[in-house]
Amino acid sequence: MSDQFKLSVQLQGHTGDVRSIATLEAAGRSLILSGSRDATARLWTSEGPRSRAYEETAVLSTEGGYVNATHFLEDADGNLAALSAGKDTVINAFEVKLDASGAAKIHPRPSMTLIGHSDNVCALDTRDGTIASGSWDATARVWKDWACVAVLKGHENAVWAVLLIDDDRVLTAGADRTIRLWSISNHAKPIATFSGHTDAVRGLTLLSGGQSFASCGNDGTINLYSLIDIDGNKPIAPVKTLSGHTSFVYSLAVLPGPEGVLVSSGEDRTVRVWRDGHLAQTITIPAISVWCVAALENGDIVCGSSDHVIRVFTLDPKRVADAAEIQTYDETVASQTLNKSQVGDVKKDDLPGVEALSEPGSKEGQTKMVRNGEIVEAHQWDAAGNRWNKIGEVVGGVGNGQKKLYDGREYDYVFDVDIKDGVPPLKLPYNLSENPYTAAARFLEKNELPATYLDEVVKFIEKNTEAVSIGASDYVDPYTGTNRYTSSAAPPSSRTNAPATLNTSTGGQYTGGNNVDPFTQSSRPAPVTNTSSVIPVKSPLTFVQINYAPLKAKLAQLEGQLSSAGVGNAADDIKAIQGVIARLESASESGPVDVSGLEAALQSWPAPNRFPLLDLLRVAALQGTSTPAERVASAALTAAEWASEWPEGDATSSKTRDTNSMLALRTVANLLGGKGKKDGLEEQADEILSHLRSANYVHLSKNARVALATVALNFSVLAVSKSQQVPFAPSLLDLIIDILSKESGDPEVVYRTKVALGNIFVSKSAKLLPADEVGIAKELLSHWSEMLEEARFAELSKEILAKASI
Repeated sequence: MSDQFKLSVQLQGHTGDVRSIATLEAAGRSLILSGSRDATARLWTSEGPRSRAYEETAVLSTEGGYVNATHFLEDADGNLAALSAGKDTVINAFEVKLDASGAAKIHPRPSMTLIGHSDNVCALDTRDGTIASGSWDATARVWKDWACVAVLKGHENAVWAVLLIDDDRVLTAGADRTIRLWSISNHAKPIATFSGHTDAVRGLTLLSGGQSFASCGNDGTINLYSLIDIDGNKPIAPVKTLSGHTSFVYSLAVLPGPEGVLVSSGEDRTVRVWRDGHLAQTITIPAISVWCVAALENGDIVCGSSDHVIRVFTLDPKRVADAAEIQTYDETVASQTLNKSQVGDVKKDDLPGVEALSEPGSKEGQTKMVRNGEIVEAHQWDAAGNRWNKIGEVVGGVGNGQKKLYDGREYDYVFDVDIKDGVPPLKLPYNLSENPYTAAARFLEKNELPATYLDEVVKFIEKNTEAVSIGASDYVDPYTGTNRYTSSAAPPSSRTNAPATLNTSTGGQYTGGNNVDPFTQSSRPAPVTNTSSVIPVKSPLTFVQINYAPLKAKLAQLEGQLSSAGVGNAADDIKAIQGVIARLESASESGPVDVSGLEAALQSWPAPNRFPLLDLLRVAALQGTSTPAERVASAALTAAEWASEWPEGDATSSKTRDTNSMLALRTVANLLGGKGKKDGLEEQADEILSHLRSANYVHLSKNARVALATVALNFSVLAVSKSQQVPFAPSLLDLIIDILSKESGDPEVVYRTKVALGNIFVSKSAKLLPADEVGIAKELLSHWSEMLEEARFAELSKEILAKASI
């Protein structure tokens, strides 16, 4: 049997990030219980003891939002339950029945529900019928016989991980950077505290023998601790620290067997295998975040990631995927694009050519960049295979590679930051391989500056290092794009040719390192005594960019295909469309654009070929159209098949539907923000807004969801700009609640939707809003302020509630 894990199978079914994996062996079959941001938990069952094939046995839907934690529970009588928990603050238990062959049947409704936590439940563990849970409410709970027997209070912030050690001891770990050991029977205070992490602790696992455990966290390290001869009078330091991950480490697991092989996963797109305290293998995953990792009884590794896929890796040759599937997987990994912040800054001209790959690496997981023509490629060393594996191409440009020395360390950048006239500038050091929030928080803490400047410092770093900011994209697809929404009141980023300036005349006093954890809600933002106003926003947001060259090339390609397929008047359609392009490209012409040819083609062209038409309709909407705006909106949504059932199970059709939906929504947003008349849109707003509330929301990509949030924002601009009440306000509130209730957590979607909510709350139409729905909306405001770490979310919520007239 090989000592290197290889791909066994990829399980697809979730439509959101896979945040949790639990495993169980029953009657010779492997069971996998996954939880996702798509608001489902799913049970997967292997077809046999040595089979690599899995069947999706059950889909457990929740009405309370995404699922963050899953686990199996076996009691003393042999009863089995599948546990899931998440955003709705409860723990649901679903009864699982196994027949003689090991096939699992699960009841779709929970047989038990555990209520007690007051915020998102993000961690579960079980042992001999006992359940431990951790929550954003800063507590952990222990449950026996479906009743809470202990509430563990002491963590300052979210409890991200729980681990039952034995019948009376449980470990908890949290965003306050500590790990605590508790007695369940005497839980007034912890038995001991374990130190060593410098950032939020995200995962725990018991090591072989049960006398030690491992932890992982946002500091990128894995710490090993002993449970023998514990002294509770002082913090206990780790006996060993494992380094290798280059970003946050989210999850840990131990493989069965006496070797005690440890596996980890994290934000650096990898699962890593550790043997005897040393990195033995790095498995690259084609996704940004590998949220969770678990072990099967047969020794296989299971992981879940942000690309919605569950992957199983094995040592057993009989369970390894076929050569074609492995080749496709390797090609997918190699085709990934890496921003330079993921690999560090280098001078392109100084990079070696591909011939450098003939030299072996110095250690497992080592990354090397080489120049292949004009492309910069990243390769990772596979020590066992004695080869370099391509893991992606570096995008976003490379810098001059000249490191700067500050406080005895080398940095890619050391900025001068002016905070006050007559005072020497402060130094802001930053490495491209670190997260901008980490550097910003470090800078504020060292210089005792208010934590409210965090976002401004991050924006400065991102602007001056070409880093990708959260929710931002200079060009999000080949034809159309939108930048991150920032209100006109937002402070501009400083330039590199002059020191940055921070206004220190406002904001609360900085209170120390625990005041800021932008990733894990480890604290609340410092009080703000004076911030720029955002609400009301009276300028609509539009989608302007377009690249006509590839669009024309696509139309030329389609003309022949459509004619061969016998599609109506394809040649006439193309001619009319070319006229629309000429009109839009002309800077001298003004007035409404004739889109009748586009409308006709949208009705006759197959769905996969409609996206260039919808893209042109989007741009025409900015100028105003000869067809009334409400009819254009209807035509776009009809062409996108907005109200039709989503084509689940068909990746190609699903991608087509999503692209067309995104462009249709951008068209509606531009109709609201463009030069054309909006009377018809206002008159039919109730119908349009009701139509936009879709059961397909969970299937939409980020870009499509941002577009829908922008539609809500632009309708709110229409409402807040009126001196009288608008009848569509209640329908708009319904759409806003729908988005905020179903959203999986994208910052830009949430921010735009919250702005829309703020607008209608301060508008003349606020009195038309139903009181019960206003209450729900306010709860969602608070929820998303807790969920998302950027200070702008909490500040916006505070402003909305302060200004609301209801």
